[in-house]
Amino acid sequence: MKKCLLQSTLKGIMLWVMPLLFISHVAGADKKVKTAGEMLFDFSGDKVGEQWITVNDNVMGGRSKGGFSFKKGKLIFSGATNTNGGGFSSIRTKQSDLNLDDKEGVIIRFKGDGRTYKFDVRMGRSSVAYRAEFKTDKDSKGWQIAKIPFSAMSATWRGSRLDRQRYGLDKSKIQSMGFMIYDKKDGPFQLRVDSIKAYSKGE
Repeated sequence: MKKCLLQSTLKGIMLWVMPLLFISHVAGADKKVKTAGEMLFDFSGDKVGEQWITVNDNVMGGRSKGGFSFKKGKLIFSGATNTNGGGFSSIRTKQSDLNLDDKEGVIIRFKGDGRTYKFDVRMGRSSVAYRAEFKTDKDSKGWQIAKIPFSAMSATWRGSRLDRQRYGLDKSKIQSMGFMIYDKKDGPFQLRVDSIKAYSKGE
């Protein structure tokens, strides 16, 4: 197992071309519409910034820039990707108990720039990330919604796909979640997130 993972390393990030499942979303959702689900993050409070960290491609010598900020209760994930040496930027929460064992997935309310982003979750200190992609509409006049089932998320390690049967996702152990941009494009990006909620079966 350890030998197999070491063989993937950073090369897997650079060469990986297998697409993840795209999650459908509702474009132009009215700002006053309230989505179902239990609130996980609404980006309010004085210490909200202490919950997040940034991981960019400079960990492998890349040149992309990115990070997070907060404005009027919204998370702003922004920067600029550079495919000459990586091409990705990501942010994620620090580890905490999220109590998702009885949940089916997450609902993200966002505004984007027309680029494609990834949402991911992680179990404890594991380096394996479970990801799903969602598209954004730069011409949307309102908030968009992405509803992502945990069952639709692909297991990955440093950009390489893993066997989901072997690397199963235990919802009760999810302690971190975040966003990533890695769409093999150069240039600025910005994703505004209004909220992240967890939904149960039937919601």
